[in-house]
Amino acid sequence: SAVNHGGRTSGYTVPNPVAQGNLVVATLARKNIAADSISYIEAHGTGTSLGDPVEIAGLARAFKGVAPQSVPVGSIKSNIGHLESAAGIAALTKVVLQLEHGMLVPSLHADTLNPNLNLATTPFHVQRERTPWPRDPEQVRRAGISSFGAGGANAHLVVEEAPELPTEPPHDGSARVVPLSAA
Repeated sequence: SAVNHGGRTSGYTVPNPVAQGNLVVATLARKNIAADSISYIEAHGTGTSLGDPVEIAGLARAFKGVAPQSVPVGSIKSNIGHLESAAGIAALTKVVLQLEHGMLVPSLHADTLNPNLNLATTPFHVQRERTPWPRDPEQVRRAGISSFGAGGANAHLVVEEAPELPTEPPHDGSARVVPLSAA
């Protein structure tokens, strides 16, 4: 995860796509994660005619070189609205549940897209239906969670699925610890 500040923009609630793109690049570089290993983006996406295109522009800067329209993007806000300070945990919860179930869920109310998004020139497409989240056998599923706030705060979080556990414990005759709990 990483945070930064967008600096001066054309308004208090207007994000800075350069700062946001730089933040995503820095977040990925910090852990040596390739942008093309991110297979889903949970966007801040408030559905505004200004904010969504600016966010996509910032993300596109960080995902330069990734195949066009190969990365699904969605936003929990289309399903539940903007929860202000709880928006980040709502986005994280959605991503974790999608990882757990191996399914990508649709962004609602996205039949008509904002023409200013210009998605054809980006790696992104809006997730509009429930589909399995494909898994590359060579790597774990990863998602990026993008967020920005009024006044210039930007945040980005990368979440990856836990490694698969063996279905059967080894039967080598060694002692085992079995945690038990009761009221």
